[in-house]
Amino acid sequence: MELTGPAAAFAALVGPPPAPAPAVDWAAVEAWLEVPLPADYKALVSAYGPVEIGGPQGVRVRLHTPCVSVDGRYEYGSWLVETHRHSAIRPSMFTREQRVFLPTEGGLLVFGETSSGDHLFWDTSVSKDPDEWPVVLLTTNIAVMVDEPWVDYEVPLLELLSAAIRGGVPNPGEPGRKLGPLTPEVRVFAPLAGAGPWTRPAPGGYPDARQHAALTEGEGLPAVLDLIPPPLTPYRGQGSWDEVFERIGTRLPTDFMELAERYGGGTWSWWLTQCPPFDQGRYGLAADILEMLDGYRTLHEAHPQYHPMPPWPAPGGFLPCASTIDGDVVGWCTEGEPDDWRVMIHPRHAEQGEPLAGTFTATLLHWLRGNPPGNEGFRALPAGMDPLDVMFFEPYTEPSADPA
Repeated sequence: MELTGPAAAFAALVGPPPAPAPAVDWAAVEAWLEVPLPADYKALVSAYGPVEIGGPQGVRVRLHTPCVSVDGRYEYGSWLVETHRHSAIRPSMFTREQRVFLPTEGGLLVFGETSSGDHLFWDTSVSKDPDEWPVVLLTTNIAVMVDEPWVDYEVPLLELLSAAIRGGVPNPGEPGRKLGPLTPEVRVFAPLAGAGPWTRPAPGGYPDARQHAALTEGEGLPAVLDLIPPPLTPYRGQGSWDEVFERIGTRLPTDFMELAERYGGGTWSWWLTQCPPFDQGRYGLAADILEMLDGYRTLHEAHPQYHPMPPWPAPGGFLPCASTIDGDVVGWCTEGEPDDWRVMIHPRHAEQGEPLAGTFTATLLHWLRGNPPGNEGFRALPAGMDPLDVMFFEPYTEPSADPA
């Protein structure tokens, strides 16, 4: 497809497409969305496909397009529905403003994200003409109740991208409170390299059917993956499990390692923190375990009546691995081999209690499904609340260096 108008001007800025783009049946996409899409976006996607704009060392803007990844981890319909669900929940810590999303008439429609984890939408309420839809950004990389997470740019996509390249655009979640200036480069978004065409779901089919089924079906990591899809680019840090084991002095349960590899660092529902497993700094898993272990050891020595389990490496001792926003610490009772360890919770505002029966992943799944937590350290959902109205995973992103 020959690019014209703003799309051609954009191509002049960033260069030619880096690879052939997956074919898109735009009539099928628009029929499924029940709205038309901007002509310049369709021209750009038809030529470039799923790409990221910007240099490898700075922030990038990523276009998520109608396609299916080679490994099956990205399917356009499922990604769109999940992103809308996620984005209806995650701003609640920062603002009382609530926005609506398609298929609600006039709702926001997601089309991309930044490498910092901010999502980009069109505001379809502005006009019946999609070419006039302005871009809206959602960022949660801000201080609570200091900045608003929503940024209304009031210009269409290609005008925004050109401005971001030429000088940058406002974003309170970025250093300097600015998105850009983006390096005028374009490359295929790695997780979607070689992606194939997207097929509209059959009538009566729902992209999130597997997610809803996972509320009651399946177990272990596969069920968690279906219930809360992992990020396409999890931030794990640089290193290996062997380096983690050397620092903390022991191996860890297999289920926990597999979970950490798939999701990387992040928070579950703004409550349970999971550190990047291989990050070598103070916010990585090894440093976090050692810091929490030292804190628990101090409490145990000072008040053993309230903290009766000895700290690791005592036989059967407590080894922490995660924490909550309320100050609770989650870890294991280290009896036997690591894969036999039972989950232990050290609540901040309750008795320590007994170890739980399942693995870390099984305990997490039990909680994500809204079931009674089994320990006061895991807060329960209010009765009657749908877990999918509150549960999500907010991933950390790799720290970006300022472009040279």
